[in-house]
Amino acid sequence: MPSHHAMNAMRIALPTLLALALALDPALALVGVGVGVARADCPADLSGDQQVDAGDLAVVLSSWGTAVGDVTGDGTTNAKDLASILGAWGACPAAPIEWTLLTATNGTATNAIDSTGAIVRSWTGAAGGTSVGYLRSDGSLVRPTVHAAGTFSGPARGGRIQIFSPTGTLTNDLLVSTSEFQQHHDVRPMPNGNILCIVWEAHTLAEAQAAGRQTITTEFWPDSILEIQPTGTTTYNIVWRWNMWDHLIQDVNPALANYGVVADHPELIDINLGLVSGGNWSHCNSIDYDPVRDEILFSSRAFSEVLVIDHSTTTAEAATHAGGARGRGGDILYRWGNPGNYGRSTATNRFLYFVHGATWIDEGMPGAGNILMFNNGDRDGTVNDYSSVYEIVPPRDGKGNYSIAATNAYAPSAPAWTYGAPGQIYGGPIQCGAFRTLDGTTLITLNNTARTFEVNSAGTVIWDRANTGLTIARAPRYRMVNGVWVGP
Repeated sequence: MPSHHAMNAMRIALPTLLALALALDPALALVGVGVGVARADCPADLSGDQQVDAGDLAVVLSSWGTAVGDVTGDGTTNAKDLASILGAWGACPAAPIEWTLLTATNGTATNAIDSTGAIVRSWTGAAGGTSVGYLRSDGSLVRPTVHAAGTFSGPARGGRIQIFSPTGTLTNDLLVSTSEFQQHHDVRPMPNGNILCIVWEAHTLAEAQAAGRQTITTEFWPDSILEIQPTGTTTYNIVWRWNMWDHLIQDVNPALANYGVVADHPELIDINLGLVSGGNWSHCNSIDYDPVRDEILFSSRAFSEVLVIDHSTTTAEAATHAGGARGRGGDILYRWGNPGNYGRSTATNRFLYFVHGATWIDEGMPGAGNILMFNNGDRDGTVNDYSSVYEIVPPRDGKGNYSIAATNAYAPSAPAWTYGAPGQIYGGPIQCGAFRTLDGTTLITLNNTARTFEVNSAGTVIWDRANTGLTIARAPRYRMVNGVWVGP
C-alpha cells in the first residue's frame, strides 16, 4: 500500500494530471467525461471508443477513490488504474474473432454467431442435433445427430456423428449404433482426434435381475463410454471403452451378483437406484475430457450426480477395480451432488435435482480444474423449482487423488460459485447447460425458454439472446487465438 506521504502527493497531483488530460483533448471540457463499455481484452478503454486516450485518463482522474474508473477490477479507482491507462495508451488491439455455436435439436442446423448475433457460419446435418456441436481447434465441427433407424429409442437418442471440415464439407458420417449399443445425448472431441461418446449398452431383463436389479420389467440399458477413432468416411475403431455395468453394487440379495454394503463403496453404483423406463436407466447426458489429468467427467440426470472416471486405463483395466494412473481401474474416482446414492446423505448435503451440462473448466480459464454444472432444480412438488449453475472445487490430495473420509460424503460441502436463486431462472427438467468462457464469464442456456445469456463472476447479465423457434441444449463459445480455435 502507498505510504501516507505518497497518497498526499497523489492527491496534490490529480488536478495537474486532469489538466494534462484536458490539454491532450480540449473537447473533454465541452462534452464531459463519459464511461462506455470496455472490451474484456481492452479494459483500459473506459469510454468504449476502441482507444485508450485522454478521455479514459480523465475518467480515472475524475473518479478517483470510487469504482467508476476501476480498470484492474479491485473495486476502487487508484494508482493501479492510472498505471493501466498509461501502459495501454493507444489503439485497442483488434477485436478477437469469437463464435458462439447454436445446435438445434429441433432442426438440422448448427449456426455460429458473432457478438452481435449475426450468423457467420452454418452447417447442415442429416437430422436434429442430440446435444451440442463442438468446434475442433482447426475449425472442423463434430455434430451428434439422430439416427432414426437405430435399435434404441429413448431421450435424446442419437447414433450418428457427423464431422465437417473447416470449409463446411461433410468428411465423416459415422453410425455409432448397433444392436449392442447406441450413442445418445453428448459427445466430446479429444485432442488426439478421437471422440468420446455416451452410449446405451443393452442387457436383457434376466441379466439385470441376475445382477441384483429388483424393480424391472424391461431390458436394462446402463450407460457405457466409447472412445472412437475415425478411420474413413463411414468407419471407425473403438479404441477404449468403459461400461457402467462393470461397476455396480446391490445390498438387497446376497445370492445375486454385486452384493455388498452400498455405503462402504462410493466407487460403485447401486443398481437399484431410480427407475428403468423402456430400458433407459442412468440417463447420462453430458461428457467432458480433461487432457491434463486424463480423466472423464459425465453427468447423470437419473442419479442427479456428476461423476469422474480414469481414462488412463486400458479397456481391460477399465472393466476392473485396479490399474491406471489412479490405481482404481474403472471405478468411480469422484462423484458429487447426491450422496444418498451411496448411502451417505444428510439433511443438507444434497445439491442436485436433475443435472445436465457438466464440464471441466479448462487450463487458462478462471477456476481451471474445477467442475461446472447446470442443476435443473426440479425438486419435489410444483412450487419450489429453480435452476442454478454451480462451480465446485473437487477435493484432491497432494498426489492428485480424490479424497473422501470413511463415512462422509465427497466434498465440497458447498459450491465455490453459484448463479441462480428462487424466482431467478428455471430451465425445466430437460437439457440445459453452462460453459466458462476465456474471459472468465459463464454462458448459460435455458432450453425451455429458448434463452442463452452470459453472466460475469458477480452474476450480472452482460449479454442476452433469445433463440426464437429453436431448442438449444447448450451453447459453447470459441475464440481464434494464434490461428487455432480455443473453447470449452
